[in-house]
Amino acid sequence: NGVVRYVAHYREHEDEARVRGTIIMALLFPIALSVVLSAALFFGAGFLAGSGWLKENGAMMATVLRGFAFVLPFFVFMSMTAWATQGFKTVTYAAYIQPGLFLLFVGVCYVLGAKIFGVIAAYALAMLLAGLVGLYYLRKLFPDLFNRRAETRFELKSLFGVSVPMSITQGAQYLNNFSAILILTVFAAGPPVGLFNAAARTATFLTVVRFAFSGIFSPIISGLHARQDTEEMGRLYKDVSRWIFTGAFALFLVLVVFAPEVMGIFGEAFGAGVTALIIVAVAQLFSSSVGPAPRMLAMTGNQNYAMIATSVSAITGVVVSLILIPRFEVMGAAIGMATAIIVENTGTMSAVKWRLGYWPVNWMWLKPLTAGAIAGVVTYLLKVTLPLEAIFGFLPLPVSIPAIMVLGGFMGVLFFGLLWLLGFSETDKEFLGTFWNVAQRAVPKRFRKGNK
Repeated sequence: NGVVRYVAHYREHEDEARVRGTIIMALLFPIALSVVLSAALFFGAGFLAGSGWLKENGAMMATVLRGFAFVLPFFVFMSMTAWATQGFKTVTYAAYIQPGLFLLFVGVCYVLGAKIFGVIAAYALAMLLAGLVGLYYLRKLFPDLFNRRAETRFELKSLFGVSVPMSITQGAQYLNNFSAILILTVFAAGPPVGLFNAAARTATFLTVVRFAFSGIFSPIISGLHARQDTEEMGRLYKDVSRWIFTGAFALFLVLVVFAPEVMGIFGEAFGAGVTALIIVAVAQLFSSSVGPAPRMLAMTGNQNYAMIATSVSAITGVVVSLILIPRFEVMGAAIGMATAIIVENTGTMSAVKWRLGYWPVNWMWLKPLTAGAIAGVVTYLLKVTLPLEAIFGFLPLPVSIPAIMVLGGFMGVLFFGLLWLLGFSETDKEFLGTFWNVAQRAVPKRFRKGNK
């Protein structure tokens, strides 16, 4: 987060020396720290594997942890090159190269029949190569990166002033997503853990829309803040928050309308997790509705408020989970996780309003809400009235899978069709035009309209 903010900030002021110093420090310090943590993980693997809920398979776990200890520096190297490129307002490397290499090497391991250590090795090799490609890409974006004669200025206080609070923020966010599961393993090990884990991870899929926007949103906001263009910052925050909510709402409707079918994919016994899925999905939809509020705070010098909000939410989630899980198990875990997510996003949204004066919502939000409500009700009525067994029963798949695909696709078309009828704003049209141009570039030239 620090490198994204200050690369974009110093580029706005055309301060090449500080851009170079920021990138160098953001690469060297985390990698050095990762080596120390790797050593601690390697030598402490036996202790970790022999304690708590890991001790059931202690010997194997210790070996696996030591394997991942070697992976950590490669992971950090890859991650930091990706973050540094985002400071130049591009997410191409992070979006395509990293996942592509990872899938390639893990896929090769699967084909070759490699067991767990083959997968770990593939993981490390993919990250190392992705990091090297990232360095090459970073050099293309900033040619003076490896020029020893180029002036370099380090602003350590500024960089760490963002990085340390945002590291705590990131840790608290991870805790919000995992504390309920960890506490559930203590009080109800076995089937309830698997049931809740499937429901919670499925509901967390809603956050992919927010993450997709956050990468490019962060450096743009940092640049606007450097120019003190508060009006454009507020407009962008509202627009991006609405776009994130619209995409997340479409996914939310699929999860809610087809909740029994979605959980049934994991197995018949997982049908008991429908209520937990809906509770966590509602919380994740709320988190999408506030937009990239933590990034908004981090990119404008208000990272301490993001740290406070997420820390309070993490503590709240742990307390609620400890109270409810011993009595209600899966339901208690769902409420504990949802509480943490809602408290976190209420806090960050309030901080954005207090410090910067922006709310994410306006009257334009009525359009996706109306379109989604109509599409959801119509699709649900179709689901309960159509003879799905007769329609899809001949396929060599559980009926729930083609039902979700066909009716879910219908709901998506209806949702976005209603949005079109309700009308797009000028910024919506600009965004859709950009999205369409990107989609066209992905199509081979000979298939594009106008080519003969």
